[in-house]
Amino acid sequence: MAIQALAKAMAANGPGHAFGVPGSGQSLDLIHALEGDGAAFHSVHHEAAAAIMAGTVGRLSGKAGMAIAIKGPGLSNMVGGMAACTYENLPMLAVTEAYGPEVPLAKAHKRLDQGALAAAVSKGRRYLAANGPGYDALSGWAEGEAPGPVFLELAGQIDQAEAVPKAETLPDWGDVLGLVEGAARPIIIAGTLALRLGLSPDLNRMQIPVFSTAAAKGAVHEALPHAAGVYTGVGQELSPEADLINRADLIVGIGLRPGEGLGAGPFPCDAVNLDPIDVLGDAPGHDGFAFAGVSRDAGPAMELLALKAWGVEECAGAVGKLRQHLLRPGGFLPAHAFAAIAAAFPNGVRMVIDTGYFCTIGEHIWQAPKGNWCLSSGSGRYMGMGLPQAIAAAVHDPSVPTVLAVGDGGVAPFLAEARLAQRLKLPLAVLQMSDGGYGSVRTRAVADGLTQAPMLEPAASWRGAFDGFGFTSAEASDGDALAKLLSDWQPNDGPMYALLPMQSEPYQEMIRGVR
Repeated sequence: MAIQALAKAMAANGPGHAFGVPGSGQSLDLIHALEGDGAAFHSVHHEAAAAIMAGTVGRLSGKAGMAIAIKGPGLSNMVGGMAACTYENLPMLAVTEAYGPEVPLAKAHKRLDQGALAAAVSKGRRYLAANGPGYDALSGWAEGEAPGPVFLELAGQIDQAEAVPKAETLPDWGDVLGLVEGAARPIIIAGTLALRLGLSPDLNRMQIPVFSTAAAKGAVHEALPHAAGVYTGVGQELSPEADLINRADLIVGIGLRPGEGLGAGPFPCDAVNLDPIDVLGDAPGHDGFAFAGVSRDAGPAMELLALKAWGVEECAGAVGKLRQHLLRPGGFLPAHAFAAIAAAFPNGVRMVIDTGYFCTIGEHIWQAPKGNWCLSSGSGRYMGMGLPQAIAAAVHDPSVPTVLAVGDGGVAPFLAEARLAQRLKLPLAVLQMSDGGYGSVRTRAVADGLTQAPMLEPAASWRGAFDGFGFTSAEASDGDALAKLLSDWQPNDGPMYALLPMQSEPYQEMIRGVR
């Protein structure tokens, strides 16, 4: 049967883990088959979390993860997580039960137009069929540029299903190699494509400034002197991008796409992109960056860039200036927390950063050594995504401790999934950086004299909830206390939670001049 074949291929060639909320129909048959073939299925409490977890193991393994749910409400719940995976280019298969195309409309229990519902947050839709694409073809579709969810429906005995689309090979345009060869002061901005192409070793050897997008943190080892940090397109005067970009005579993007930045506009010099696809159409200017050319193969341009040398001292100076500013003495703020985390884990740690002002600071202060050791919602800024991301990362690779930095808003949406972390005794530390509200939203309310009540959560500790889940819990009010707390933690003993109270007004001010 098609379900058995799907499960067998996923267990053999996939990431080894599936997530979901099972039903009593074909979803249960699939879960039974997966477990029989050696793949682990993890029951979660919300289908959106299942999608995020599947996408996360998809990114970390390079093979599409799988999220499983019932039809109708199961899919509608899953759509939010599919959207997160679409924003972050996370490959996953969203698998739900469904009515087949021949089922009369009068059979309406839990019926929705599932194709329409999933269309905006998936690369496409297929029925699982006896003669149709299986796991390998569907996962290849999900993993291809740009990666994202593929929607698969379990609708009983379906004989035929359409094959997956073939990837199109696009022509180069513009004189990319001529511009690179002629540049004296090129700068690289690496998007997540650089991670998928395995270009980190090449980027680490460069002798020119290398930025990454927030979603691609770790594409270049960020402790290296030529690592310029994060490029967002909206960096203010203290950010390295505000300084270094104006010194360059050529910007070279690697999969530099508008969705991976906060702003997409022309650079003050020529710019080219190394990218196999056109995200927003093939006409020059549609990309927002006004590229002078696009090369589909990154190799030749990377070879030319490896011969260049400039800007390393300037890069180290710009990054050092920002770090000195963020780590200046004063109250306990996210920069000090990130520094304490780094001190507590000299052998490395996987950092997962949720969304909020602490995320802005973390993107600039945290020095990721590799891409798979830093996860976030760097493209979609999806508040709450961090907890399921962190749990999935720890499930996929428990050999590395995982630390989640999360704020007052992001800690709650998928809180119930913490039970899975405790059940599996995952090496996960949840650090709630609390200013008593939604700091990044509150800024506008303060500036324009609007109501602040909806985004204030005084004494917003979730310590009691994490205690109830069986986490070890604590509170740290300065960097030294946090470093000791983390140093004393034994990750193999299971997850921990710590509340990190921070003063709201300094918290509001800390990003001034940065973004």
